[in-house]
Amino acid sequence: MRRLPNDTITLTIPQLSFETLFGDPEFPSNAHGGNDTITVNVDGLTFINLVGDAAALLDHSRGGNDTLTVNIASENNTVIVDGDAQSMSGHSKGGNDTVTGDSTGSVRNGFTLYGDAEGAMSDHVQGGNDTVIGAFGGRSLNTLVGDGGTMSGDTHGGNDTLVALQTGQTGSALLYGDAFGLSDHAHGGNDNLTFTVGDDAQTGGGRLYGDGGGLSGEARGGNDTLTIVDLHGNVHFYSFLLIGDVDSMSGNAQGGNDVLAGGSYVDMLMGDARTYDPAAPGSITGGRDILNGKGGNDEMWGGPNSDIFAFDKGSGQDLIHDFNQGNTIVGSAAVEHDLIDVQDYGFADWAALKSLISDDASGNAVVHLTASDTITLQGVRTADLHVTDFIV
Repeated sequence: MRRLPNDTITLTIPQLSFETLFGDPEFPSNAHGGNDTITVNVDGLTFINLVGDAAALLDHSRGGNDTLTVNIASENNTVIVDGDAQSMSGHSKGGNDTVTGDSTGSVRNGFTLYGDAEGAMSDHVQGGNDTVIGAFGGRSLNTLVGDGGTMSGDTHGGNDTLVALQTGQTGSALLYGDAFGLSDHAHGGNDNLTFTVGDDAQTGGGRLYGDGGGLSGEARGGNDTLTIVDLHGNVHFYSFLLIGDVDSMSGNAQGGNDVLAGGSYVDMLMGDARTYDPAAPGSITGGRDILNGKGGNDEMWGGPNSDIFAFDKGSGQDLIHDFNQGNTIVGSAAVEHDLIDVQDYGFADWAALKSLISDDASGNAVVHLTASDTITLQGVRTADLHVTDFIV
């Protein structure tokens, strides 16, 4: 396999330009891309598409381990960065790339960063283990994707790390661990997604998907970790949606075993998906997920399969929508055994905790952890709860 050279390139893009740049523009069939370092500085209104290797990786081609950085100093720019190619097919493999978009000193910009390819990843493609970093200023919507636009066939996503940092007062980001959609027998990687709220942030939010927008056919989600990090609490309005796998699951899709940790604000946590369309009753399988809303008044859905809802001191007034009921949404009759973990509150035993559980006016069991921290179990009565439902 021909190995292409390792290049180091630094460019400044002028105002009012439209640029598509490739790390290895002349890419022979079945070649191995070089390990390129490309830095682009954007000083004026422009559109740029930076690609680590070539327009397309075909057959047994391999992308290099590239370091791609776009720094945006002006307003109203559009930036797309692909770690390897614009599309990938055959048995091609992505490199282990580091892709960075930085608009911390500007406003009204948007970047979309892909660890591998912005378009289709099909056939037997293997995504690289990429690091995708987005640091953004104010009034911007940004998107970070671990692998590609879509994944089909027998593609497999890499084990990617996605990091979003809001530095401006306002702004938001969408994070997808693998792709916007996974179909056929595609398999998501085991990804780590983190959204950090910076010191100057006041309003905004984000959506974190462990895998992508949809799982269909026989597609499977990876075992992902989604985390919100708060550097301070001086925020006027903030909210996050964390979904362990995808927005929608259909066919015979299977979710991964995910870990979700919210922030100090009002969060919505869903272990597997928001909507389900099974090919047959019970054909969709959820993962065994762990959900922890942290602070704020959060809403949680474990989804199909047995999940753990964990609560730390200062958790707020939280609502669990589907305790021991997640399987019913996909038509499964399988017995589900969710758990509520309240170890952080230091109860002596089950008897001490049981005395703090009572039904509200609607007949829903409410666990009174402290004067300000409660857990409401929608559709569950106090009489339905037992010691085996809790980790004390």
